[in-house]
Amino acid sequence: MKILRAVLASLALLSGAPASAQSDTWKALMQEATSLFFQGKFEEGAVPARKALELAERERGPQHPMVAASLNRLAELYRLQGQYAAAEPLYRRSLAIREAARGPNSGETAQSLNNLAQLQSMQGQYAAAETLFKRALAIRERTSGDEHPDVGVTLNGLAELYREQGRLAEAEPLYRRSLPIWEKALRQSPPPPGTINQIAFALNGVALVEIRQGRTEEAETLYKRAIAIIDDSRDRDHPLMSRSLQGLAALYVREGELDRAEILYKRAVAILEDSLDRDHPRMAAVLQGLAGVYAARGQNLAAEALLKRALDIRVKVLGEGHPDVAVTRDLLAKARSAKQEK
Repeated sequence: MKILRAVLASLALLSGAPASAQSDTWKALMQEATSLFFQGKFEEGAVPARKALELAERERGPQHPMVAASLNRLAELYRLQGQYAAAEPLYRRSLAIREAARGPNSGETAQSLNNLAQLQSMQGQYAAAETLFKRALAIRERTSGDEHPDVGVTLNGLAELYREQGRLAEAEPLYRRSLPIWEKALRQSPPPPGTINQIAFALNGVALVEIRQGRTEEAETLYKRAIAIIDDSRDRDHPLMSRSLQGLAALYVREGELDRAEILYKRAVAILEDSLDRDHPRMAAVLQGLAGVYAARGQNLAAEALLKRALDIRVKVLGEGHPDVAVTRDLLAKARSAKQEK
């Protein structure tokens, strides 16, 4: 992983037995946090990440690149638990350290830009996120080449940003450019860290584009492939699975196959309920999808209950001003109106 390569480079400059031992301890803590991160164990991963940060600050000082790496990893773990307020200052501090220590156009700076953009995107700060994604992409293309996995990460992030805003014409070429990068990475033994997550994102993104263009059979194949890849490489109940299940379920709703959609949505809910994502915006999205199935059947009381929970999650995590909150509130009003008409 790029962050670890950069850290190893900095360690090579250090001397003295005590410093080496401390660096080894820091490295072990970071590797543990990273391993837990990719297993979806975000709360557990935050424990070694915090220890790594404390050690780096104590032994290297507050402006050292090891501190920036620790801040970045801890921020990622907070972000994926929906703890956006806790994550943001860590991302910004990591970015400031890296810009000062490595320069504004370094690969490490690009990583911090990319990750802060991910956070801003999830908070609905789309214009700010787009600027950071584009800056990160330009740096990564220049320093790593057009087909590097780091470029694929940022392509997916920017594509997701456009998808969230309904800008699918702009998202499509990014998803289609990203997918072969991750197809190639998947063939490596072992694949680079994060490959399974990123190829699933790309497959889901291309599938959504196919749906919007009326190619539902192609979309179904892509969703099923994403599900199969996750099944083959992770625990089948990993939180990442919920997104592909949700996408396929939404496709079945469009085709009027409500029973098949309900099964997939319920499986996605069960996966998230048994994880740290039970109160995450992705749970709200799945609940909203399942509510749509019930509303289509005229089961408005059941739809209302799910939408109320989805709204509570989104307001708590995203805030009243987020566009997703407005969408859920509108759907809840419609469910209540339909219930009263009956």
